[in-house]
Amino acid sequence: MTPSLLSASLLIAILMMCTHHHPVEALFGRKKPAEDAAADAATNSKPTAEPARPPSIIEAEARTARELAAAVATLTKDLQTCTGRVEAIEEGFQDLYAAHLNSVDGLRKCKEGMLTTEAMSKLSTDLDGVNPALLEQAHAKEEAKKRAERDEKLAERHRELIHELESQVQQLVRRERTWERTISELVARRDMLESREGAWERTIGELMGEIEIRNRRESWWEDMQKDMERRIGALSRIAVVERFGYGPHYVSMVVELEEGVSSSQREIIFQLAPLELTPHSVHIFLSQVADGYWSRGTPAFAINAEHVLQACPHPCLDSVDMGGNVPGYPYGDMKRAGLDTVSFQEYSPQYPHQKYTIGFAGRPHSGPEFYINTLDNTMDHGTLAERKMMMNPTHYKVWAQENFGSTEDVDEKAMEPYPCFGKVVKGFEVVDELAKGLTRASLPKEDESEAEEDESDELYEHILLRPVHIASMTILKDYAPDGEGKGAASDEL
Repeated sequence: MTPSLLSASLLIAILMMCTHHHPVEALFGRKKPAEDAAADAATNSKPTAEPARPPSIIEAEARTARELAAAVATLTKDLQTCTGRVEAIEEGFQDLYAAHLNSVDGLRKCKEGMLTTEAMSKLSTDLDGVNPALLEQAHAKEEAKKRAERDEKLAERHRELIHELESQVQQLVRRERTWERTISELVARRDMLESREGAWERTIGELMGEIEIRNRRESWWEDMQKDMERRIGALSRIAVVERFGYGPHYVSMVVELEEGVSSSQREIIFQLAPLELTPHSVHIFLSQVADGYWSRGTPAFAINAEHVLQACPHPCLDSVDMGGNVPGYPYGDMKRAGLDTVSFQEYSPQYPHQKYTIGFAGRPHSGPEFYINTLDNTMDHGTLAERKMMMNPTHYKVWAQENFGSTEDVDEKAMEPYPCFGKVVKGFEVVDELAKGLTRASLPKEDESEAEEDESDELYEHILLRPVHIASMTILKDYAPDGEGKGAASDEL
Protein backbone atom coordinates (compact mmCIF):
# COMPACT_ATOMS: atom_id res chain seq x y z
CA MET A 1 0.00 0.00 0.00
CA THR A 2 1.38 3.44 -0.96
CA PRO A 3 1.65 6.29 1.57
CA SER A 4 -1.05 8.33 -0.19
CA LEU A 5 -3.69 5.53 0.03
CA LEU A 6 -2.80 4.84 3.63
CA SER A 7 -3.12 8.54 4.49
CA ALA A 8 -6.58 8.73 2.84
CA SER A 9 -7.79 5.65 4.77
CA LEU A 10 -6.59 7.06 8.07
CA LEU A 11 -8.29 10.40 7.38
CA ILE A 12 -11.66 8.68 6.67
CA ALA A 13 -11.38 6.66 9.87
CA ILE A 14 -10.63 9.74 11.94
CA LEU A 15 -13.62 11.57 10.48
CA MET A 16 -15.87 8.66 11.31
CA MET A 17 -14.58 8.66 14.88
CA CYS A 18 -15.24 12.35 15.19
CA THR A 19 -18.78 11.88 13.87
CA HIS A 20 -19.41 9.05 16.31
CA HIS A 21 -18.50 11.15 19.34
CA HIS A 22 -20.47 14.22 18.14
CA PRO A 23 -23.77 13.40 16.40
CA VAL A 24 -25.22 15.90 14.09
CA GLU A 25 -28.26 16.45 16.32
CA ALA A 26 -25.99 17.33 19.23
CA LEU A 27 -24.02 19.74 17.12
CA PHE A 28 -27.11 21.75 16.27
CA GLY A 29 -28.82 21.55 19.77
CA ARG A 30 -31.68 19.21 18.76
CA LYS A 31 -32.98 16.84 21.50
CA LYS A 32 -33.93 13.25 21.21
CA PRO A 33 -37.71 12.35 21.29
CA ALA A 34 -37.44 10.98 24.86
CA GLU A 35 -35.97 14.14 26.09
CA ASP A 36 -38.72 16.08 24.31
CA ALA A 37 -41.34 13.96 26.07
CA ALA A 38 -39.72 14.52 29.43
CA ALA A 39 -39.67 18.20 28.79
CA ASP A 40 -43.36 18.15 27.89
CA ALA A 41 -44.20 16.25 31.02
CA ALA A 42 -42.34 18.72 33.14
CA THR A 43 -44.21 21.51 31.50
CA ASN A 44 -47.53 19.89 32.04
CA SER A 45 -46.82 19.22 35.68
CA LYS A 46 -46.30 22.87 36.46
CA PRO A 47 -49.32 24.87 37.56
CA THR A 48 -51.09 26.61 34.85
CA ALA A 49 -50.04 30.16 34.54
CA GLU A 50 -50.69 32.86 32.29
CA PRO A 51 -49.87 31.91 28.84
CA ALA A 52 -46.31 33.03 27.92
CA ARG A 53 -45.82 35.62 25.35
CA PRO A 54 -44.54 34.05 22.21
CA PRO A 55 -40.96 35.14 21.40
CA SER A 56 -40.53 37.67 18.77
CA ILE A 57 -38.84 36.96 15.49
CA ILE A 58 -35.71 38.90 16.51
CA GLU A 59 -35.38 36.97 19.76
CA ALA A 60 -35.86 33.71 17.95
CA GLU A 61 -33.22 34.60 15.40
CA ALA A 62 -30.82 35.77 18.10
CA ARG A 63 -31.22 32.52 19.97
CA THR A 64 -30.72 30.57 16.83
CA ALA A 65 -27.55 32.60 16.07
CA ARG A 66 -26.18 31.89 19.55
CA GLU A 67 -26.83 28.23 19.16
CA LEU A 68 -25.18 28.21 15.75
CA ALA A 69 -22.13 30.11 17.07
CA ALA A 70 -21.75 27.61 19.93
CA ALA A 71 -22.07 24.73 17.49
CA VAL A 72 -19.46 26.29 15.13
CA ALA A 73 -17.01 26.79 18.01
CA THR A 74 -17.45 23.18 19.11
CA LEU A 75 -16.92 21.92 15.57
CA THR A 76 -13.82 24.15 15.11
CA LYS A 77 -12.27 22.80 18.31
CA ASP A 78 -13.01 19.21 17.37
CA LEU A 79 -11.66 19.82 13.85
CA GLN A 80 -8.37 21.18 15.26
CA THR A 81 -8.06 18.15 17.51
CA CYS A 82 -8.68 15.81 14.59
CA THR A 83 -6.17 17.74 12.43
CA GLY A 84 -3.44 17.36 15.08
CA ARG A 85 -4.09 13.66 15.35
CA VAL A 86 -3.96 13.28 11.56
CA GLU A 87 -0.60 15.10 11.39
CA ALA A 88 0.86 12.95 14.16
CA ILE A 89 -0.37 9.77 12.46
CA GLU A 90 1.12 10.95 9.11
CA GLU A 91 4.52 11.70 10.70
CA GLY A 92 4.58 8.33 12.41
CA PHE A 93 3.65 6.62 9.18
CA GLN A 94 6.36 8.46 7.25
CA ASP A 95 8.98 7.43 9.83
CA LEU A 96 7.82 3.81 9.70
CA TYR A 97 7.83 3.87 5.90
CA ALA A 98 11.36 5.36 5.77
CA ALA A 99 12.62 2.72 8.21
CA HIS A 100 10.98 0.04 6.11
CA LEU A 101 12.68 1.32 2.94
CA ASN A 102 16.07 1.47 4.68
CA SER A 103 15.63 -2.10 5.91
CA VAL A 104 14.68 -3.32 2.45
CA ASP A 105 17.63 -1.50 0.84
CA GLY A 106 20.04 -2.83 3.49
CA LEU A 107 18.84 -6.38 2.94
CA ARG A 108 19.29 -5.98 -0.80
CA LYS A 109 22.83 -4.64 -0.43
CA CYS A 110 23.63 -7.38 2.10
CA LYS A 111 22.40 -10.01 -0.33
CA GLU A 112 24.46 -8.49 -3.16
CA GLY A 113 27.57 -8.11 -0.97
CA MET A 114 27.68 -4.34 -1.31
CA LEU A 115 27.72 -3.52 2.41
CA THR A 116 30.85 -2.68 4.38
CA THR A 117 31.57 -4.28 7.71
CA GLU A 118 30.39 -1.22 9.60
CA ALA A 119 27.20 -1.05 7.56
CA MET A 120 26.43 -4.76 8.14
CA SER A 121 27.09 -4.37 11.87
CA LYS A 122 24.71 -1.44 11.96
CA LEU A 123 22.15 -3.35 9.88
CA SER A 124 22.32 -6.40 12.15
CA THR A 125 21.84 -4.10 15.13
CA ASP A 126 18.93 -2.21 13.60
CA LEU A 127 17.11 -5.30 12.24
CA ASP A 128 16.04 -8.32 14.20
CA GLY A 129 15.97 -11.70 12.62
CA VAL A 130 18.53 -11.16 9.85
CA ASN A 131 19.82 -14.46 8.51
CA PRO A 132 23.40 -15.03 9.83
CA ALA A 133 24.30 -16.98 6.70
CA LEU A 134 23.36 -13.95 4.64
CA LEU A 135 25.61 -11.78 6.77
CA GLU A 136 28.53 -14.20 6.49
CA GLN A 137 28.03 -14.35 2.75
CA ALA A 138 28.10 -10.58 2.61
CA HIS A 139 31.27 -10.54 4.73
CA ALA A 140 32.93 -13.04 2.42
CA LYS A 141 31.99 -11.02 -0.66
CA GLU A 142 33.36 -7.85 0.92
CA GLU A 143 36.67 -9.53 1.78
CA ALA A 144 36.94 -10.91 -1.72
CA LYS A 145 36.26 -7.47 -3.15
CA LYS A 146 38.93 -5.90 -0.94
CA ARG A 147 41.45 -8.56 -1.91
CA ALA A 148 40.68 -7.95 -5.58
CA GLU A 149 41.16 -4.21 -5.12
CA ARG A 150 44.49 -4.77 -3.32
CA ASP A 151 45.66 -7.14 -6.00
CA GLU A 152 44.68 -4.65 -8.69
CA LYS A 153 46.57 -1.86 -6.94
CA LEU A 154 49.66 -4.05 -6.52
CA ALA A 155 49.51 -5.10 -10.16
CA GLU A 156 49.18 -1.46 -11.24
CA ARG A 157 52.13 -0.50 -9.06
CA HIS A 158 54.17 -3.36 -10.48
CA ARG A 159 53.38 -2.20 -14.01
CA GLU A 160 54.42 1.37 -13.13
CA LEU A 161 57.70 0.15 -11.63
CA ILE A 162 58.44 -1.96 -14.68
CA HIS A 163 57.68 1.00 -16.96
CA GLU A 164 59.96 3.27 -14.91
CA LEU A 165 62.75 0.69 -14.97
CA GLU A 166 62.41 0.32 -18.74
CA SER A 167 62.55 4.10 -19.16
CA GLN A 168 65.64 4.34 -16.96
CA VAL A 169 67.34 1.56 -18.88
CA GLN A 170 66.62 3.30 -22.18
CA GLN A 171 67.90 6.58 -20.77
CA LEU A 172 71.08 4.92 -19.55
CA VAL A 173 71.59 3.35 -22.95
CA ARG A 174 71.19 6.74 -24.64
CA ARG A 175 73.59 8.34 -22.17
CA GLU A 176 76.12 5.60 -22.75
CA ARG A 177 75.98 6.22 -26.48
CA THR A 178 76.28 9.97 -25.89
CA TRP A 179 79.26 9.44 -23.62
CA GLU A 180 80.90 7.28 -26.23
CA ARG A 181 80.48 10.00 -28.83
CA THR A 182 81.65 12.65 -26.33
CA ILE A 183 84.73 10.62 -25.45
CA SER A 184 85.54 10.24 -29.13
CA GLU A 185 85.12 13.97 -29.67
CA LEU A 186 87.24 14.77 -26.60
CA VAL A 187 89.99 12.48 -27.81
CA ALA A 188 89.91 14.19 -31.20
CA ARG A 189 89.95 17.62 -29.54
CA ARG A 190 92.82 16.58 -27.30
CA ASP A 191 94.84 15.57 -30.33
CA MET A 192 93.93 18.82 -32.05
CA LEU A 193 94.79 20.89 -28.94
CA GLU A 194 98.10 19.08 -28.59
CA SER A 195 98.92 19.94 -32.16
CA ARG A 196 97.77 23.53 -31.62
CA GLU A 197 99.74 23.73 -28.39
CA GLY A 198 102.86 22.84 -30.29
CA ALA A 199 102.05 25.47 -32.89
CA TRP A 200 101.27 28.02 -30.15
CA GLU A 201 104.54 27.32 -28.41
CA ARG A 202 106.35 27.96 -31.65
CA THR A 203 104.24 31.06 -32.31
CA ILE A 204 104.74 32.37 -28.76
CA GLY A 205 108.45 31.88 -29.12
CA GLU A 206 108.38 33.80 -32.37
CA LEU A 207 106.21 36.53 -30.84
CA MET A 208 108.45 36.83 -27.82
CA GLY A 209 111.37 37.20 -30.17
CA GLU A 210 109.48 39.86 -32.15
CA ILE A 211 108.48 41.66 -28.94
CA GLU A 212 112.04 41.64 -27.76
CA ILE A 213 113.18 42.97 -31.11
CA ARG A 214 110.45 45.61 -31.01
CA ASN A 215 111.37 46.63 -27.47
CA ARG A 216 114.99 46.96 -28.54
CA ARG A 217 113.89 48.98 -31.55
CA GLU A 218 111.72 51.22 -29.38
CA SER A 219 114.62 51.67 -27.00
CA TRP A 220 116.83 52.50 -29.98
CA TRP A 221 114.23 54.93 -31.30
CA GLU A 222 113.91 56.58 -27.88
CA ASP A 223 117.67 56.83 -27.61
CA MET A 224 117.81 58.18 -31.18
CA GLN A 225 114.99 60.63 -30.41
CA LYS A 226 116.73 61.88 -27.29
CA ASP A 227 120.00 62.11 -29.16
CA MET A 228 118.24 63.96 -31.98
CA GLU A 229 116.63 66.35 -29.50
CA ARG A 230 120.04 66.99 -27.93
CA ARG A 231 121.50 67.59 -31.36
CA ILE A 232 118.67 69.95 -32.34
CA GLY A 233 119.05 71.77 -29.05
CA ALA A 234 122.79 72.08 -29.53
CA LEU A 235 122.42 73.33 -33.11
CA SER A 236 119.70 75.76 -32.02
CA ARG A 237 121.93 77.10 -29.26
CA ILE A 238 124.75 77.61 -31.73
CA ALA A 239 122.36 79.37 -34.14
CA VAL A 240 121.02 81.67 -31.42
CA VAL A 241 124.51 82.55 -30.21
CA GLU A 242 125.70 83.24 -33.75
CA ARG A 243 122.72 85.40 -34.70
CA PHE A 244 121.40 86.86 -31.45
CA GLY A 245 124.24 86.52 -28.92
CA TYR A 246 124.55 84.62 -25.70
CA GLY A 247 121.76 86.46 -23.99
CA PRO A 248 119.82 86.99 -21.90
CA HIS A 249 117.45 87.81 -24.75
CA TYR A 250 114.61 90.34 -24.47
CA VAL A 251 111.75 90.95 -26.89
CA SER A 252 109.56 94.06 -26.91
CA MET A 253 105.94 93.70 -28.01
CA VAL A 254 103.74 96.74 -28.62
CA VAL A 255 99.96 96.23 -28.60
CA GLU A 256 97.11 98.58 -29.46
CA LEU A 257 94.33 98.39 -26.90
CA GLU A 258 92.17 100.30 -29.39
CA GLU A 259 92.78 99.47 -33.01
CA GLY A 260 94.05 102.40 -35.05
CA VAL A 261 94.57 104.63 -31.98
CA SER A 262 98.32 105.18 -31.49
CA SER A 263 97.81 106.65 -28.03
CA SER A 264 96.43 103.32 -26.84
CA GLN A 265 99.66 101.49 -27.60
CA ARG A 266 101.25 99.69 -24.65
CA GLU A 267 104.52 97.77 -24.35
CA ILE A 268 105.15 94.31 -22.95
CA ILE A 269 108.72 93.02 -22.61
CA PHE A 270 109.57 89.32 -22.53
CA GLN A 271 112.74 87.80 -21.17
CA LEU A 272 113.43 84.49 -22.89
CA ALA A 273 114.60 81.37 -21.06
CA PRO A 274 118.30 80.58 -20.76
CA LEU A 275 119.72 78.69 -23.72
CA GLU A 276 120.77 75.84 -21.42
CA LEU A 277 117.07 75.04 -20.74
CA THR A 278 115.06 75.54 -23.99
CA PRO A 279 117.43 76.52 -26.83
CA HIS A 280 115.24 75.18 -29.65
CA SER A 281 112.09 77.08 -28.61
CA VAL A 282 114.06 80.27 -28.02
CA HIS A 283 115.63 79.92 -31.47
CA ILE A 284 112.25 79.44 -33.20
CA PHE A 285 110.70 82.45 -31.44
CA LEU A 286 113.64 84.78 -32.00
CA SER A 287 113.75 83.75 -35.67
CA GLN A 288 110.02 84.48 -36.07
CA VAL A 289 110.47 87.93 -34.51
CA ALA A 290 113.61 88.70 -36.47
CA ASP A 291 112.02 87.66 -39.76
CA GLY A 292 109.08 90.00 -39.13
CA TYR A 293 106.27 87.47 -38.82
CA TRP A 294 105.02 89.24 -35.67
CA SER A 295 105.30 92.76 -37.08
CA ARG A 296 103.59 92.66 -40.45
CA GLY A 297 99.99 91.99 -41.36
CA THR A 298 97.47 91.53 -38.57
CA PRO A 299 99.08 89.58 -35.72
CA ALA A 300 96.92 89.86 -32.64
CA PHE A 301 95.83 88.44 -29.31
CA ALA A 302 92.70 86.64 -30.46
CA ILE A 303 91.84 84.12 -27.72
CA ASN A 304 91.12 84.57 -24.01
CA ALA A 305 90.66 81.15 -22.43
CA GLU A 306 90.63 82.59 -18.87
CA HIS A 307 93.87 80.82 -17.97
CA VAL A 308 95.86 81.95 -21.04
CA LEU A 309 95.94 84.83 -23.55
CA GLN A 310 96.80 83.42 -26.96
CA ALA A 311 98.36 85.39 -29.82
CA CYS A 312 98.61 84.38 -33.45
CA PRO A 313 100.62 85.82 -36.38
CA HIS A 314 99.23 87.06 -39.68
CA PRO A 315 96.89 85.93 -41.25
CA CYS A 316 95.19 84.02 -38.45
CA LEU A 317 92.31 86.54 -38.11
CA ASP A 318 91.39 85.84 -41.73
CA SER A 319 91.30 82.04 -41.28
CA VAL A 320 88.07 80.06 -41.23
CA ASP A 321 88.65 79.00 -37.60
CA MET A 322 88.61 82.66 -36.56
CA GLY A 323 85.54 83.49 -38.60
CA GLY A 324 87.35 84.64 -41.74
CA ASN A 325 87.22 83.31 -45.28
CA VAL A 326 90.77 82.03 -45.80
CA PRO A 327 90.61 78.22 -45.92
CA GLY A 328 93.32 75.73 -45.06
CA TYR A 329 96.49 76.18 -43.06
CA PRO A 330 97.21 79.93 -42.71
CA TYR A 331 100.93 79.71 -41.97
CA GLY A 332 102.27 78.31 -45.22
CA ASP A 333 105.08 80.86 -45.53
CA MET A 334 106.30 80.15 -42.00
CA LYS A 335 106.13 76.43 -42.70
CA ARG A 336 108.28 76.80 -45.80
CA ALA A 337 110.81 78.67 -43.67
CA GLY A 338 110.73 75.92 -41.03
CA LEU A 339 109.46 78.32 -38.35
CA ASP A 340 105.82 77.32 -37.92
CA THR A 341 106.33 74.66 -35.22
CA VAL A 342 108.99 73.29 -32.93
CA SER A 343 110.57 69.98 -33.90
CA PHE A 344 109.74 68.40 -30.54
CA GLN A 345 107.94 69.29 -27.31
CA GLU A 346 110.90 70.91 -25.61
CA TYR A 347 110.37 71.49 -21.89
CA SER A 348 112.46 71.98 -18.77
CA PRO A 349 111.04 71.41 -15.27
CA GLN A 350 113.36 74.23 -14.17
CA TYR A 351 111.24 76.65 -16.24
CA PRO A 352 107.58 75.70 -15.46
CA HIS A 353 104.38 77.32 -16.74
CA GLN A 354 103.95 79.82 -13.94
CA LYS A 355 101.87 83.00 -14.15
CA TYR A 356 103.12 85.55 -16.74
CA THR A 357 105.31 82.99 -18.51
CA ILE A 358 104.96 82.39 -22.27
CA GLY A 359 104.77 79.14 -24.22
CA PHE A 360 103.98 77.79 -27.65
CA ALA A 361 100.37 76.61 -28.15
CA GLY A 362 99.30 73.33 -29.68
CA ARG A 363 100.19 69.68 -29.23
CA PRO A 364 101.90 67.44 -30.34
CA HIS A 365 103.69 70.06 -32.52
CA SER A 366 103.47 73.45 -30.82
CA GLY A 367 103.61 76.77 -32.69
CA PRO A 368 103.63 79.22 -34.24
CA GLU A 369 100.98 80.70 -31.91
CA PHE A 370 102.10 81.48 -28.37
CA TYR A 371 100.29 82.36 -25.18
CA ILE A 372 100.81 84.20 -21.91
CA ASN A 373 99.88 82.21 -18.78
CA THR A 374 97.47 84.30 -16.71
CA LEU A 375 97.45 81.58 -14.05
CA ASP A 376 99.92 78.99 -12.77
CA ASN A 377 99.42 76.23 -15.37
CA THR A 378 102.29 73.99 -14.33
CA MET A 379 100.00 71.07 -13.57
CA ASP A 380 98.04 71.22 -16.85
CA HIS A 381 100.81 72.30 -19.24
CA GLY A 382 103.80 70.60 -17.61
CA THR A 383 104.94 66.99 -17.39
CA LEU A 384 102.96 64.07 -15.98
CA ALA A 385 105.48 63.80 -13.14
CA GLU A 386 104.75 67.42 -12.16
CA ARG A 387 101.03 66.67 -12.16
CA LYS A 388 101.53 63.65 -9.89
CA MET A 389 103.68 65.75 -7.56
CA MET A 390 101.17 68.61 -7.38
CA MET A 391 98.09 66.37 -6.99
CA ASN A 392 97.57 64.01 -4.07
CA PRO A 393 97.17 60.32 -5.00
CA THR A 394 93.39 60.39 -4.59
CA HIS A 395 92.88 63.41 -6.86
CA TYR A 396 95.32 62.01 -9.40
CA LYS A 397 93.43 58.69 -9.50
CA VAL A 398 90.12 60.51 -10.04
CA TRP A 399 91.63 62.64 -12.82
CA ALA A 400 93.12 59.56 -14.54
CA GLN A 401 89.81 57.69 -14.37
CA GLU A 402 87.84 60.63 -15.79
CA ASN A 403 90.23 61.23 -18.69
CA PHE A 404 91.77 57.81 -19.45
CA GLY A 405 89.74 55.19 -17.57
CA SER A 406 92.45 54.23 -15.07
CA THR A 407 95.89 55.25 -13.85
CA GLU A 408 97.51 52.45 -15.88
CA ASP A 409 95.97 53.73 -19.14
CA VAL A 410 97.28 57.29 -18.91
CA ASP A 411 98.80 58.18 -22.29
CA GLU A 412 102.07 59.95 -21.59
CA LYS A 413 102.42 60.84 -25.27
CA ALA A 414 99.10 62.69 -25.16
CA MET A 415 100.23 64.48 -21.99
CA GLU A 416 103.47 65.85 -23.41
CA PRO A 417 104.23 69.32 -22.01
CA TYR A 418 103.95 72.60 -23.91
CA PRO A 419 107.25 74.43 -24.54
CA CYS A 420 107.72 77.26 -21.99
CA PHE A 421 110.46 79.62 -23.21
CA GLY A 422 110.04 83.09 -21.64
CA LYS A 423 108.35 85.34 -19.12
CA VAL A 424 106.98 88.88 -18.83
CA VAL A 425 109.34 91.30 -17.10
CA LYS A 426 107.51 94.53 -17.95
CA GLY A 427 103.88 95.39 -18.75
CA PHE A 428 102.13 93.18 -16.21
CA GLU A 429 99.28 95.71 -16.00
CA VAL A 430 98.92 95.50 -19.80
CA VAL A 431 98.54 91.70 -19.57
CA ASP A 432 95.92 92.10 -16.85
CA GLU A 433 94.08 94.61 -19.05
CA LEU A 434 94.13 92.19 -21.97
CA ALA A 435 92.76 89.43 -19.73
CA LYS A 436 89.63 91.53 -19.14
CA GLY A 437 88.64 91.34 -22.79
CA LEU A 438 85.20 89.91 -23.50
CA THR A 439 84.85 86.75 -25.56
CA ARG A 440 82.06 85.43 -27.75
CA ALA A 441 80.90 83.27 -24.83
CA SER A 442 79.60 86.47 -23.20
CA LEU A 443 77.17 87.10 -26.07
CA PRO A 444 73.51 86.19 -25.43
CA LYS A 445 72.39 83.03 -27.21
CA GLU A 446 69.72 83.67 -29.83
CA ASP A 447 68.21 80.20 -29.54
CA GLU A 448 68.98 76.89 -27.87
CA SER A 449 70.22 75.21 -31.06
CA GLU A 450 72.84 77.90 -31.62
CA ALA A 451 73.77 77.81 -27.93
CA GLU A 452 74.36 74.06 -28.01
CA GLU A 453 76.40 74.33 -31.21
CA ASP A 454 78.50 77.21 -29.80
CA GLU A 455 79.11 75.44 -26.50
CA SER A 456 80.47 72.43 -28.37
CA ASP A 457 83.02 74.63 -30.14
CA GLU A 458 85.52 75.61 -27.45
CA LEU A 459 87.60 77.72 -29.82
CA TYR A 460 84.59 79.79 -30.83
CA GLU A 461 83.66 80.39 -27.20
CA HIS A 462 87.10 81.86 -26.30
CA ILE A 463 87.58 84.16 -29.31
CA LEU A 464 87.81 87.78 -28.23
CA LEU A 465 85.07 90.06 -29.47
CA ARG A 466 87.74 92.70 -30.15
CA PRO A 467 91.11 91.06 -30.91
CA VAL A 468 94.03 93.17 -29.67
CA HIS A 469 96.35 94.10 -32.57
CA ILE A 470 100.12 93.58 -32.14
CA ALA A 471 101.65 96.71 -33.65
CA SER A 472 105.21 95.46 -33.53
CA MET A 473 107.55 92.95 -31.97
CA THR A 474 111.29 93.58 -31.83
CA ILE A 475 114.37 92.06 -30.25
CA LEU A 476 116.01 94.36 -27.66
CA LYS A 477 119.79 94.63 -27.54
CA ASP A 478 121.53 95.27 -24.23
CA TYR A 479 118.25 95.68 -22.34
CA ALA A 480 118.55 96.22 -18.57
CA PRO A 481 115.53 94.98 -16.58
CA ASP A 482 115.66 97.96 -14.22
CA GLY A 483 115.26 100.32 -17.21
CA GLU A 484 118.84 101.55 -17.34
CA GLY A 485 121.05 100.93 -20.33
CA LYS A 486 118.09 100.06 -22.48
CA GLY A 487 119.42 99.63 -26.02
CA ALA A 488 117.76 100.32 -29.31
CA ALA A 489 115.39 97.79 -30.77
CA SER A 490 116.95 95.60 -33.41
CA ASP A 491 115.50 92.88 -35.64
CA GLU A 492 118.83 91.57 -36.82
CA LEU A 493 121.99 91.25 -34.82
